[in-house]
Amino acid sequence: MQVTLSDKKQGIMGIAGHAGCGHCHSHNQYVQDDSGGLATVLALFQEATGLSLAIKEIRAEIGTEGYFEVVTESGGRGRAYARRGITLQEANLAKALIGREAIRTHALAMEAFGRIYGQGIHEAPVALQTAIANAALDSFVGNFPEQFQWTYEDLPGNCGLIAGAVLDFDGIPVSVLGTVNATVGGVGPNEDLEGNSWAAKSKRQVMEKLGMIDMPTIVVEGKVYSPIFSDNLSQGCFLVRFDSQWDNPFVGRSILAAGEKLGYPMVLREDVMARVPGALAKATAELGEKIIKLGQELKEAEFAQEKIDILARLALLVSQDGGGISFMTNRLHEIVGGVGIVPRTGAVVSYIVPLSEHKKFVVPFLTEGDVEKFVNLTKEAVAELKGCLAQAKEHIDRKRYPLLALEDMMTKREDVQ
Repeated sequence: MQVTLSDKKQGIMGIAGHAGCGHCHSHNQYVQDDSGGLATVLALFQEATGLSLAIKEIRAEIGTEGYFEVVTESGGRGRAYARRGITLQEANLAKALIGREAIRTHALAMEAFGRIYGQGIHEAPVALQTAIANAALDSFVGNFPEQFQWTYEDLPGNCGLIAGAVLDFDGIPVSVLGTVNATVGGVGPNEDLEGNSWAAKSKRQVMEKLGMIDMPTIVVEGKVYSPIFSDNLSQGCFLVRFDSQWDNPFVGRSILAAGEKLGYPMVLREDVMARVPGALAKATAELGEKIIKLGQELKEAEFAQEKIDILARLALLVSQDGGGISFMTNRLHEIVGGVGIVPRTGAVVSYIVPLSEHKKFVVPFLTEGDVEKFVNLTKEAVAELKGCLAQAKEHIDRKRYPLLALEDMMTKREDVQ
């Protein structure tokens, strides 16, 4: 299937993919490369335009006010600061990525630094990933300003670029949107704007121009290890998830049919995506209690080894468990769920690795082969969805299933009149 820039202003269906910069650990004990969606979108944009995404330059300003600035061969630029600065050694490590394609942003940050953590644990790699991701999207914005709609996240403390365009998939016009979820200082991410969530003015405006508000949408996620999905697998597989009431089963079954047609190992779960009121708030409170308990233990600790052990356990909670509650606003999570799907509009596909791969590699990372499979699957899913598009659109029907403004989920309850 050939992908080209379209002369249409809006598509008839959507594809959304994001990168959560530094979101290595998440809910359900995820350990992940949370950039598979953005990598897929970048690869599609590259195919449609022919642009190079090779990294031409990495400028590293060392010191306590340090930052990374990435420049691609096609002129895209992205700059991101690290909260605790950039060391000379970190600057040298980052420059090893010059010449690499700025598509697999999480994997590149791992290649430079070995691993990556969010929640303010490992800011330099997260800042580097942010700069690479923003530079990659900026490449298309700068070279095709008439075709690409763009903005930056307008959430407090966020700095990710959002950009989209209409692409023709063998004549099928599709609105394709890439989102970088990243926070200033490399401490993120806040993912209130992941998936096709439009819970802020800037992203909503871009999506309105592309016709993506209430559009049947394929949401592409990342490469994941999670015990509830992975531990019974003998090989990696694509996982399609949707809830028949909350999400769009026509989109989900189109992705599943596409994978089966391509001969990819596929798993479907319709029992894990229901929105549960108070779920993220409960998880947040539970983690808070664990931290309070450790704080009390530390307060009463006397011996060095006691304090070392307590701090080590606290570091695990912050660096891993913290990623599962900090990524999204509690009330918004009750509406769009953990992958940011506006109710009744879409379904999500991820690549799940087995326990054996987790034990061997510790942290999943996208390969070039993974990206190729994600792209092939997404293309084929577009063709499948075209065949049931009327049903997918009818399933959304806001007259029967009204939706509150997502922006209202971002305000404090006492601020809502």
